[in-house]
Amino acid sequence: MKFKSLKKMLFAAVLMLLFTINATAQDKTVEGAKDVTSYMKEQLDLNDGQYTKVYDVNLTFLQKVAENNKKNTGVERVKKLRALESERDEKLKSVLSTEQYKVYVGNKTANRKKIAEYYK
Repeated sequence: MKFKSLKKMLFAAVLMLLFTINATAQDKTVEGAKDVTSYMKEQLDLNDGQYTKVYDVNLTFLQKVAENNKKNTGVERVKKLRALESERDEKLKSVLSTEQYKVYVGNKTANRKKIAEYYK
């Protein structure tokens, strides 16, 4: 009888830990998307409509990057990351003006460093 109770308590503790870890990872991704988008707002002088769309693009991108980092390693991870970056660039190109996109491309290295901060 005691073993069953202990087993149930252990199972509940493991579930709670998993939910906590998942929630923390999601919070970190949301925080990262907000920070990166705010940084881009300053760089690109985004209006409110653009900010919302860029935030959505960045959040989706960071979620996919996190998933990629869990699933892949080495060369596969880098290949998938490049594909994700290309997908993100195409989406941003449709949201930003021509001038804003040029600035974005010119600042890509700084943007990558900003994103990398969340994965250290």
